[in-house]
Formats: sequence, C-alpha cells, structure tokens
Amino acid sequence: MRRLIFTLFFLIISIFSFGQQRISGRISGPKGAIAFATVTLPESGQTTYAGENGMFSISAPGQGKVQLRITAVGYKTVDSIITPAQQLIEFSMQTLDLNLREVEVNFVRKNASSNTSIIFDRQAIEQVQAFSITDILNNLPGKKIVPLDLQGPTNLTLRGNVDGAAERNNAMGIGIVVDGIVQTNNANMQSRNIGTFGVGGGVLNDSRNNRQYDVTFGGIDLRDIPADNIESIEVIQGIAPVKYGDMTDGAVIINRQAGGTPYQFSARFNGGSTNTSLSKGFVLNKKAGAINVNLNYLLSNNDPRDKMKSYSRLNGGVMWTSYFAKGLKNNFSIDLSEKFDNAKTDPDDDRLRRTYSKARSVRVGNRTSYTFEHSYLKSINLTIGFDRSYSESYADYYLNGSPKGMGGKDTTGTYEGFYIPGTYTAVDHIIGRPININGGLDLLSGFSTGNIKHAVSLGLSFSRSSNAGQGVLADPNRPRLPNSQNRNERPYNFELVPALVNTGAYVEDRFKLSLFGKTLNTSAGLRLDFQNGYASLQPRVNTNLDLGRGIRINAAYGIATKAPSLAYRYPGPTYIDLPLIDYYTGDVRNSLYLLHTWRHVPDNSNLKPGRSQQAELGVLLNKPFFTTSITAYHKINTRGFTTQSMYHPLTVALYNAVPNPQGKPGYVPAGRDSIWPGLQISEVGNLVDSKNSGVEWLVSTKKIDVIQTSLSFNTVFGYSTYRNAGERASVSNEIFIREGRKAWYAIYEANSFDKWSLVSRINTNTHIPRLGLVVSALIDMTWKDETKTLSSRVPVAYLDKNMVRYPISTFDPANADYGHLGLAQANDSFASLPRPYANLSMRLSKEFKKRIRFSLNAYNVLNIQPRYYDDSTNQLYVFNEPISVGAELSFKF
Repeated sequence: MRRLIFTLFFLIISIFSFGQQRISGRISGPKGAIAFATVTLPESGQTTYAGENGMFSISAPGQGKVQLRITAVGYKTVDSIITPAQQLIEFSMQTLDLNLREVEVNFVRKNASSNTSIIFDRQAIEQVQAFSITDILNNLPGKKIVPLDLQGPTNLTLRGNVDGAAERNNAMGIGIVVDGIVQTNNANMQSRNIGTFGVGGGVLNDSRNNRQYDVTFGGIDLRDIPADNIESIEVIQGIAPVKYGDMTDGAVIINRQAGGTPYQFSARFNGGSTNTSLSKGFVLNKKAGAINVNLNYLLSNNDPRDKMKSYSRLNGGVMWTSYFAKGLKNNFSIDLSEKFDNAKTDPDDDRLRRTYSKARSVRVGNRTSYTFEHSYLKSINLTIGFDRSYSESYADYYLNGSPKGMGGKDTTGTYEGFYIPGTYTAVDHIIGRPININGGLDLLSGFSTGNIKHAVSLGLSFSRSSNAGQGVLADPNRPRLPNSQNRNERPYNFELVPALVNTGAYVEDRFKLSLFGKTLNTSAGLRLDFQNGYASLQPRVNTNLDLGRGIRINAAYGIATKAPSLAYRYPGPTYIDLPLIDYYTGDVRNSLYLLHTWRHVPDNSNLKPGRSQQAELGVLLNKPFFTTSITAYHKINTRGFTTQSMYHPLTVALYNAVPNPQGKPGYVPAGRDSIWPGLQISEVGNLVDSKNSGVEWLVSTKKIDVIQTSLSFNTVFGYSTYRNAGERASVSNEIFIREGRKAWYAIYEANSFDKWSLVSRINTNTHIPRLGLVVSALIDMTWKDETKTLSSRVPVAYLDKNMVRYPISTFDPANADYGHLGLAQANDSFASLPRPYANLSMRLSKEFKKRIRFSLNAYNVLNIQPRYYDDSTNQLYVFNEPISVGAELSFKF
C-alpha cells in the first residue's frame, strides 16, 4: 500500500505546473534574534524553523499575498499577511506578559484545522489557573464553570446533549493528540466481566458515594493531564481533517512548550486540593536545540477533616527538540505519570469497604520533520508513539450471611462444588498492563494549477493496542455477589487477549481559488481505515468563502469512525452456575453442592466501527471592533457500543441426593430435565445511536479603551434524540411456559430520549497593562434543560423456545401464541428545569515585574443558591454549588 500511495502522489503532482514564491525573513525579540521559532503558512500547512540567528526561508505556492504565522515559546504569536519581496523581511515578536497592550485571555474561534476550531493560547491557559485540562475545557461554548472536583474521572463530550451509553461513546470518540501523537484508551480493560455486569456495572464502584474511578468504556480521564507546560490547545468540534482517524466526535490537539524558557514554579490551592509544578527549558549549544523538563504534583482530599477519599497525581517529563541539519527538526519526549484514587476504610462503616484505583505509565514519543527546498515536495513528517501502563483496580466489602455453595470450574459441565462461609471479606481485583503503539507518516506538497493554490498531503497511520495484565483476579472463595442471577466471576487473563490493529491512509487537498472575485478556501480529503476487519471510507470537506467586508461563509461535511476497544471486543467468557443439589448439613465435609456450569464465550468479531456523520453551516462577521459568528450543525452517530441483556434458555438434567448418615451424601440421575428460561447474559453490540442538532452564537469585542475592558458572549442551543441500548426483552411467566405457550420472550422497542438545552455565557475582561492586571467576570446562564423519555410498553415481537423471532404488527391480548405476554411495566417520563438560573464566577491575575504572578478565582462568588420546590413531585431543586475559592502563585526566574 505504501508504494502505491507514493507512486500515486508523485504521478498526480507531476502533471501540474508549479508556480512558487520564496519568503525570507529574520525574527527578533526584545533581546535579539529568536532561535528556532516556528514559521507556518496556515493556508497550505507548510512549516519551517528559524535558525540560531533568527533567519528563515520558505517557499509558498502561487503568486500574491501570503498568510504567515510565527510562534515561539514565551512570545506572542505573530499573524501577518505579507507580499513576498526580494529583500529580507523583518519580524518582531513581543514577550508574552500582562504588560502587553493587547492580551487574549479567552479562547478564540479560528479557521485552523477546521472551520470552527477553538484555540486556547498560553495566556488564556494561565488565566484559568487550571489543575488539569478539565478546567480549561469547561470554558468551551455550551459548557459551564463548575467548582473544582478531582474525586472522580472527567470526560469531555462535544456537540451531544446525551447521557448514559451515548455519552460514553461521545467521550470515547474524541481524540486526544499530544505533540502530534494520539493518546488512546483502546487498551484499557479495567472491568469485571461485562457479560455478567454489563457496561454500567463492570467498572468497580465505590458504593459509599456511587462513584467509579476508571474510564474503561469512555474517553481518557482528563484529570491526569496537567496544564502547566501546555503552549496551546485546539478543540475541533466540527469536521476534523482526514489526517485524524479513529475518532467520531472531535479532537483536542495539545501542543506543549518546546524551547528555551526560564525556570517557572507554580503553586495553586483550592479547598483540600494542592498542585505544584516546576519547569525549565534549557537552550543547548548550536543546533542541539533545547531540552524542556517539567515536574507536576497534585494532591486532593475530598474532605480535609477526615481525608477518607483522596486523589493524587505525579507527572514528569523531558522533551528534547533538536535541529541537527537545515530543514530537519526532531522532537523526542519521555513522560512518566502516576495517579491514585484512594477511598479508605471508614472505621464507622460496618461493611469495612475500601476502594482504590491506581495507575502508572511511561510514554515515549518521537516526531521527525524534514522540510525540502523543492518545487513541489515541501515536507515529510514521521511520528512514533509508545506507551505502557500499569493499572490496578481494587474493592473489598465485608459480608455477613449464611454459607453458600459455589463452583469454580471454567468449563461447561456438571460437577460437585464447595461451600464457602457466609462471613468473609469479598474482593474484586483487576490488574491491567495496557500497551499502545501508534505511528504516522505524512507527505506535504505545495503547488499551483493556474490561479489555484494547492497543498496536497498524503499519509499512513498505524496503531496497535494490547494488554499484558494479569486481568480479573476472581477468587471463588471470596465473591462480591455470590450466585447473583446464577452468575459468578472466574479469573480472566488479559495476556491471552489478541491485540487490536488499526491501519489507515488518507489524501487531502487544501486549495485556494478566486470565485467571482471572492476567495474560496477548501480542504477536501478522503480517509480509508481498516478497523476490526471492516474498511471505512470517510470523505471530509471544510470550505469557506470570503465575501469581503469581513463576511465569511463556512460549510463542512464529514464522516468519521471509531474502532471498538479491547474491553468491548474481548470481554471474556460468562459463567452460569445452576444449582442442582444444595444439601447442606452444617458440616461442609458431610454436605453436597452439585451444580451445572455453562461457559458462554462471546464472539464480537462482527462489531462494526462506530460511525458519525456531521454537517455544519455558518457565517462569520469580522469588524474592527467586534467579531461574531453563528454556526448550525447536525450530527448523526450510529453503531455506538454498549451491552444489552439477552436470554439463553438451558435444559439441564436433574439429580437426586442420596443421604448418607455416615458421611457425605451421594447423588443419582433423576431421569428428567429442568428448563431454565430466565438466564440472562449481557452481550455487546452496535446498539447506540443519536441525532444531535444545535446552533452556536459567539460574539467578542476589542478592548474598550475608556474602561480597559473587552466583552465576549456565547449562546448554545443543543437538541438530541438518542437510544442507549437495543431492544428490551422480558421472559414469560414460567406457568405459561409449562403450559406449552409458544411465546417465551417478549421483545420491546428500546427506550428513546429527547433532550434539549439552552445556555449562555457573558464574559468581561478588564486588562490594565500598566499594572499588569486582568480581572475577569463570567456569568453562566442556564435557560432551559429538558429531557423526555419515551418507553415502549407493547411487544413488537416474541421469541419461542428455539429463539426464533416472530414479529407482532398489532398486539392482540387474545392471541393464543403471545397474548399472555402483556404490557411492559414502563411509562413515559418528563423532566424539565423549573426556571432559569445564573452563576457568577470571577478571576484575577496580577503580574509583578514580569516575574511573579498572583491569581485568584472564585466560583459562585456571591454564594447564591436559588431553590425551587416542586409540589407535584415533592422534589427540592438547589441550583449552583456553594462558593469555592482558589489561588495561584507563580514565579519565573
């Protein structure tokens, strides 16, 4: 495939005529030349790097004006429209601090990787005073500022007013890309058998606060990613470029600091949470570049008075950026991390419950980029990432009951089990060792055909996910839920699970042309992925038309897919233990427990990749004083992953006990069989789908000099209709089964949900450069939040004893075959926010001599908690959490 793509690439570009223009410049700052600054042509994606003397040279396709962007760690980004000239062009960069006249402390919407990308630069990140990137992403349109909570995992969802399984699939479908390398959750298997417990109950749960500490079936836990060494974050909510695969609902692209920086120490505090960090970028001699080192530690106690629940995180990393040859840049990084969710035993808890989740990982990444001085071949990029983790999930629970019969075999058959005491400490213990390897190779060409400027890119991607952990360490002598619905856990070794391998290829053309005197920019591409044995073609287009006078129209359309993770693909066997004789005499030596075990091995090879299809249309108005945009989108997600309970009737031979006064009783065949019609196993399927529509309206102004204040406003309307599972089934009453009725199981349509919301945010930023002071006020307004649940009560089909399906067009209670099934015990429900409510939060940052920064932030600064009592439901609504105050102190030296 690789040879074919290279041949096709050169064949396509060889037929065009190539018009080129060269841009040469010098970049300097307050202290002289800025070495190794990054120079990008956003329209074509071309990139080069300044030398030690700040000099650079880059060729642009076509003729005429060119958009150019210069970035360097610690400096304000330069965006410029230039006309290439023969002479050297001088560029001056300003040090990034609060004494600048213009400082961007909010996100900005830019036409970057997509039409509607949202960018957080370094100043916006520092203003948030973030303990993790969760705090930054809460500033996205449609999200809300919330008090700091580090006691449970956090996932991001984009453009989906959904919950349950649909929410998990949305989070899993968001790609996290750090320094060009994808961070994936595909190898996470921290769950008990989902055939027994389902997706919702498989992850270990802290029963005291009903929280789970693992994110096995969702996205990456954002608490684990610190924000201190991040230079920029780009959030793609719309159509991602075809370069990015294995993601259905957007991407978060993180670029960390790489280059010379002073020592920076930061300490932040909020309630029982403390976070400290130290970083430094060391500039090396000549072309050796720079080495960036960072260390970050966080400790959070849910209640500092008893410290019963805590979360800790330790991160450290080294990044070496080098420029050993002209046009060659290499970025090598090693990152170590450890996290620990620890819910300790409460001495006052009769159950003596304890739960913890710990993980540690090592990540190695390398990015190599070579820029050519060639008429059409512009650059080649190679990325390789490797990460290996250790994950451990544990929960114990003291049980006090009567002795119970248990079985321990992992094969199908009838055999003698054993008895366990009724009083013991039940243990759930899971150990995983996820391993992920991924890589990508990209080629970029720039040329023109007539007056059309092209930037054509080709690429290959590869990922492999496996797990070498000990797996589920089920102890039959200490089960947490013994014989629950005749199901029990068995050990499951993750090392026996095959690896998941996904491959992909893409081609994309970013071109610019003049249409009736207006400029049309388009990025059109096609991606081909091979995931779990299925091939998926994914066309994607982002286009915008500049109408002049600051008006731009945007349109985009794309298809994307997400492969099932290891936890969905290989959930392990499910064991049904059917008691045939339970003859307990009080002495286990003279007792008999005879059972039949059925081992069910799921085959999920037919799981298709999850799929999304999205279209968006928008308009942007950019005026000297203000910018506003309106974007409408419609996204259809299908083939999402979850489990549903399926019935598996079994017929088992019966036995009679033969008492033995002298010792252990015996047993003989009874000569008849018993039917077990109500045995349930949760099976994985492509069962989740949703339709999501919405409108996003954003407004931002320049600074009003008289009051030194800028304003921003956004309102987001979102509407979703979704299903969280497949069809529902229920078993007929055993009396009717023994009567010989044909219908054994009733099939009902899945519940569907309609949900819509309307939220707004008003943000004011007062910036006084002379004082190095920024004061921000944020008002979150929730106008409406409404959910409707539609339940199906009438069977749409039934199954007979052989599991043959028969449709029911119109339910007839008098029908002799299925009339006894009756109606499901389910009713429609409706939940609606009784009235709008608002919340005011504030932030303050003060810089002293460009070296020291002190910051304060307060959630619900007025401590207003509106209350509403609904007489019809006897429910009390309390809006907003109590006031929460945090502080940060940062030193540069």
